[in-house]
Amino acid sequence: MAPSKLEAQSSKLKRTDLLARYGALIAFAAAIPAIVYLAMQPGPADRFRPLFIAERPGAAALRSREGPAGPAGAVAESDHVPTPEFVKGIYVSADTAASARRFSELVSFVDRTELNAMVIDLKDGRGALAFAPQTDSLKSFSAERPGLGSLPDFVRPLHDKGIYLIARVFVFQDPWLVAKKPGYAVQRKGGGVWRDRRGTPWVDPAERDVWKYDAAIAREAYASGFDEVQFDYIRFVSDGDLRAVAYPAYDGKTPKAEVIAAFFSYLDTELRAKHGIPISADLFGLVMDQHETDLGIGQRLEPAARHFDFVSPMVYPSHYAKGYQGFANPAAHPYDVARHSLVAGWPVLEKLEAEDAALKEKNPGLSLRVATIRPWLQDFDLGAHYTAEMVKDQMKAAVEAKASGWLFWNAKNVYTASAYAPEPEDAGASIEKNGTE
Repeated sequence: MAPSKLEAQSSKLKRTDLLARYGALIAFAAAIPAIVYLAMQPGPADRFRPLFIAERPGAAALRSREGPAGPAGAVAESDHVPTPEFVKGIYVSADTAASARRFSELVSFVDRTELNAMVIDLKDGRGALAFAPQTDSLKSFSAERPGLGSLPDFVRPLHDKGIYLIARVFVFQDPWLVAKKPGYAVQRKGGGVWRDRRGTPWVDPAERDVWKYDAAIAREAYASGFDEVQFDYIRFVSDGDLRAVAYPAYDGKTPKAEVIAAFFSYLDTELRAKHGIPISADLFGLVMDQHETDLGIGQRLEPAARHFDFVSPMVYPSHYAKGYQGFANPAAHPYDVARHSLVAGWPVLEKLEAEDAALKEKNPGLSLRVATIRPWLQDFDLGAHYTAEMVKDQMKAAVEAKASGWLFWNAKNVYTASAYAPEPEDAGASIEKNGTE
């Protein structure tokens, strides 16, 4: 006999009541197989296997194309390469990283030498994002055809080789951001965008929306697998017609060093404190010598050492003026110039460490840290022809100056192969440096 309409409604109400009372318990019971499966997964030493539904052919590829669902948490901490005890890295531009042949040569170069890290630009030469962002607020700032593509896809094969990846983000010199947001730009008195002597526009270092933009890039880079984020061009303008400069956000009264220090503190809070992202800063080499001045651009070693994990002063010997340390041509004396510059920063670091020790004695649970120094060194011809021995001399200087590593710069990304141990099998490899910077 068919149930009456009233009985059917009564039965439906009972089922609804049961779900309301025991729905959470039922859901938990249904999830038990998945929980058991996850509990049986191998530890960090092994690659995590996806759940059953993702085992279908093509599912993992689809997931990697889509990238992270959000700017944070997309990559498990175990998928990051730990910071090497001593970082040995080279610089790679976004254009080189986008070239399959050239980038493959550099990866092979790292593979067969003592190198263990690569510093890779996340913005191209124009400032456009060189990757396909997943963060909504970043999508309009990407290049039309981002050379790096999906960052998780880009990172994965490099991590498989154990390469420590540092994402380089240049900040206040950014033509692409100026084109997209001209209101952020350093202006020219009388109207228009100010440009430096090379014709490059800059953004106002006091503009907080610029800070947020570059922090968002850093979060996505880390979430996509990069192991560290390095910030460059974190300063006020330094060349060109400075008398014509007008800032839309900077009040012109606050010391420039305070503005830049506030930016450092912001990155520390938003990236290190909130997300545990290792961060580093590129500074002019002279900050190591001149501790009481900001060089007219807002850079000082002390606030940088307080807010970053690593500080990378650009102690390229060719960038020091005639007469530095008594040398008529500092570029011809890479060991002496690099070592002196790095050692000159010790008093600042020792002062901060002493302050921290005193604070920790009063507050044993306090967690404080001072950045270590990891310099940018020179592997390009400027002021002198740089031989393998001159490159090695700078490595020696960094070790003696108690640096936590070194990074070598060449704008063309061509390096002196024989300078990096172990000796390459093919001394005439295509990666061998040729030409000048």
